[in-house]
Amino acid sequence: MDILKYVLNLIKDYWFFGGLPSSAELYLRVLVAFNVVFGLLILVMYFHQGFYTFFALFTRAKKWREAKVRHKYAYLICAHDEEKVIGNLIDSIFAQDYPKDLMKVFVCADNCTDDTAKIARERGAVVFERYSNERGKSYALDYMIKRVLAEYAEEKFDAAFVFDADNLVTANYTEEMNKLYDAGYKVATSFRASKNVGQNWVTAGSSYMFYRECALVHHSRSKLDFGTYVSGTGFYVAMELLEEMGGWNYHTITEDIEFSLDCALKKIKIGYNENAVFYDEQPQKLRDSCAQRLRWCRGMHECFNKYYFKEFKNTVKSGLGPIRFEMFVHVCPLSVISFVWTILYQLLLAAAVFGGKFSASVEHWYITMALPSFGISVAGMYLALVACAFIFVGKAWKRIDMPAYKKIFYCFTFPVIFTLGVPIWSVAIFKKVRWTKIPHTVSKSIGDFGTK
Repeated sequence: MDILKYVLNLIKDYWFFGGLPSSAELYLRVLVAFNVVFGLLILVMYFHQGFYTFFALFTRAKKWREAKVRHKYAYLICAHDEEKVIGNLIDSIFAQDYPKDLMKVFVCADNCTDDTAKIARERGAVVFERYSNERGKSYALDYMIKRVLAEYAEEKFDAAFVFDADNLVTANYTEEMNKLYDAGYKVATSFRASKNVGQNWVTAGSSYMFYRECALVHHSRSKLDFGTYVSGTGFYVAMELLEEMGGWNYHTITEDIEFSLDCALKKIKIGYNENAVFYDEQPQKLRDSCAQRLRWCRGMHECFNKYYFKEFKNTVKSGLGPIRFEMFVHVCPLSVISFVWTILYQLLLAAAVFGGKFSASVEHWYITMALPSFGISVAGMYLALVACAFIFVGKAWKRIDMPAYKKIFYCFTFPVIFTLGVPIWSVAIFKKVRWTKIPHTVSKSIGDFGTK
């Protein structure tokens, strides 16, 4: 009993209170204790991310059974002044090893001032030209889906793929995704690779975020049969769902995450096939990358406000499952709260120690333990992200289109791009964000990657 009591006192004094000397005032001990509790809460909320990293390290890609039937698909592409890249995407779609009579490409040339519509028609797509003051991909997608449902009902499409104009698809893409539709998934997504990952440290960092998402998160969720979420493009939606919705009813800035959140609440399991690969282009400049992420962060706040404030009762009624919990964490501004608290805690701690009448032992504790522990935490987080990068880069090694030394080097710069999202999340709470176009200039064909 004496040993147990000693251990409990040790935990209380050196862990819960951070080793504070007994001479410390009560409010300082409460401040430190609250910080420990808050840190534990963040650890619990994000535990699944670390688990997925560990799980993916020891598991291989899920293999899907061959489909019994080849289904018919519409390919929906929203494009705003994309004459440099639209042709390559359409060519890659038609170049797939899939029956051409089961494929039809639709392009919404949205408020275009260039030759996007002309090039798309020349490459064999059905083109809808749209001119409206309602700007943004979600409105263009809604317009296109409604026209497809109304004017091409006789085609009897089983599902519709959603792509951006800068995307490319591999030769086996639809064949692989068809396995998921045949297995009963009404929504499914695929592996997102990068067209310009090796251009500079910004494109590498942005690309690595999606490699991490695919190689670790989607991979693990698929193996565990939890279901996942869609991110950006490269996914299909069953036509019956689109008919039920009567279009595309998701108009936050991050319409993909809003759709995923709605699917989670409706218990629609989203499948994932990492053997189906598509490519996209990442921003080349840090300014463009930050502007893009600011838009995404603002969209996350919009989703959180819509589903966890305005429709809180309906959200609670959906119950708590793995994907519903993760979607909550995904859109909840926990990183903002954590960022603000970290700064506030350090300021309050310094003010309490040096502004109060404490003994020399308290000041010594602050200088020798509190400050160093903060630095060790930051360094530990950086090293953890580097280690995480090595894992997902290793998992996706053959799909990362750049020399080996660059793949390794950018593992060390990845944490910078990744953690920039935290202050951007904070800014997005107060700043109104509108959709702005990120220029697409990488005019590569699928043949440039030497992959199928």
